[in-house]
Amino acid sequence: MRVNFTIEGPPVGKARPRVTRTVTYTPKKTSQYENLVRYTAINSFDGCFDNDEPVDVKIVAYFPVPKSWSRKRRALCLANKELPTKMPDADNIGKIVMDGMNPKRKLNKQLKKMVEVMQGVYKDDRQVTKLLVVKRYADRPRVEVRIKRDMGD
Repeated sequence: MRVNFTIEGPPVGKARPRVTRTVTYTPKKTSQYENLVRYTAINSFDGCFDNDEPVDVKIVAYFPVPKSWSRKRRALCLANKELPTKMPDADNIGKIVMDGMNPKRKLNKQLKKMVEVMQGVYKDDRQVTKLLVVKRYADRPRVEVRIKRDMGD
């Protein structure tokens, strides 16, 4: 089983949770991007990887080349001679994409437990046994994700 999908727009990194005196919450931009990942993944894939199935994930994040850069530097970026070392970090890109592919859960106050509101690509991101995150420049900013069963190779 193999899943490929593309999330249009510039890559977003996972932000730290915000803590107030009374509550801890996920920033709005992070939760919106996780929902975008979830909807894009579900629309390109029918079904779900099994609970105990190891998963191999490859994420390629394409950043826009800054407009202020010269044509020469822009050409170097598009030829992968100059790579993006800017924010967000590769690990934060990986975290937000993997969390977005988890099922969406919500607290049911009557049952006093978490219930699944929307399915994900897999049951939990702990199934990911191989992860590769790559950052590159491109004319069209996007994030390309490939998921397949990890065969141990």
